[in-house]
Amino acid sequence: MVGTFVMEFAVPQIATILERAGADYFIIDLEHTMFSLETVGGMIRAARGSDIPAIVRIPSIDRHFVSRTLDAGAAGLMIPRLESSEQVELVVQYAKFPPDGDRGVAFGIGHTDYGDFRKFDGVDLILQANRDLVLIGQIENRSGLDNLDNILDVGALDVIFIGLYDLSTSLGVSGEIDHPKVVSAIQMVIDTVKKRDIILGCYVNDFSSGKRWLEAGVKMVAIGNDAFLVTSKFSQENQKFKTTAT
Repeated sequence: MVGTFVMEFAVPQIATILERAGADYFIIDLEHTMFSLETVGGMIRAARGSDIPAIVRIPSIDRHFVSRTLDAGAAGLMIPRLESSEQVELVVQYAKFPPDGDRGVAFGIGHTDYGDFRKFDGVDLILQANRDLVLIGQIENRSGLDNLDNILDVGALDVIFIGLYDLSTSLGVSGEIDHPKVVSAIQMVIDTVKKRDIILGCYVNDFSSGKRWLEAGVKMVAIGNDAFLVTSKFSQENQKFKTTAT
């Protein structure tokens, strides 16, 4: 699975553009952006229309971030800086309907594609929603590394996603994602997660730098972000023209 983060181009069209480019999914970032929930809802609606899963990285584990993004129709949630099993349990409480959690019920809105809720089988719908929901936990610091087994023991996460840059910063080598400390920590996460029935995910800048993690067992790759990809591609092509002109 290959996708990217959306951090700048907060328009519904981004969903269709990424789907046409072959992306398997995209992550709407609420941790590092100024996106409003209304804007996020528009992108999610377009994603459902373009048949590409939209995952939302929430800024914190609060009921209103969880429930409102899921009610809009997000396919899943990404939880940044995951550090404890208690955090996982809280996410489940907010994100899943009873009996698995305590998510509030609202039919006939975005996540049910505005169908006539009177025709729904409510029990089947909420059970299916619980099954379909994708929960992604990011391991990004020492606490997450130290508590990884406890986090996995909850049994609620579908993906463990390695946050390279935060992890490098936590290990005292900020931005040095090829530093032995970082590489060793990533390998520890990979080795631990491989023992469970959980998908491994990782951020990469490009294929050449991310190939090693594919070979190590990572199945979900996020290549950069929307602004980074535009800047990188334009810079490459621009440089070719300028070099030729001189």
